[in-house]
Amino acid sequence: GVALARPQAPVVCVVGDGAFHYTPIPAAFGFAQQYGVGLLVIVCDNRGFASQRWNVQRYFPDGAAVRTQTWGGQPITPTPDYAKLAEAYGGVGERVTRAADLPAALARALAAVAAGRLALLDVFTYP
Repeated sequence: GVALARPQAPVVCVVGDGAFHYTPIPAAFGFAQQYGVGLLVIVCDNRGFASQRWNVQRYFPDGAAVRTQTWGGQPITPTPDYAKLAEAYGGVGERVTRAADLPAALARALAAVAAGRLALLDVFTYP
């Protein structure tokens, strides 16, 4: 095996749910599990891939999606429980739906990361 030095500070990824849902970010979960790398992923979850709509409107203002108001990934339904993905890789995951619950959830996640585990917070946002 390859010996890796653990980072001194936590590795943190803050990402929207659309970007998380449609990109290969979860590929890092297996790496984190195999090598004991503490990784904190915070998913800002507004239950949709908003940039999809913005980019289509900007670059294709006369396109079919704009005319029909049909947007891929907007909304993301049903809403996945992203926190369960962390559990599948030996990490901890937690869905946070109230702002008042965020500080305690973040403290739990950082404790897991300090122990060399993956932690994912699925934080609902209300744009």
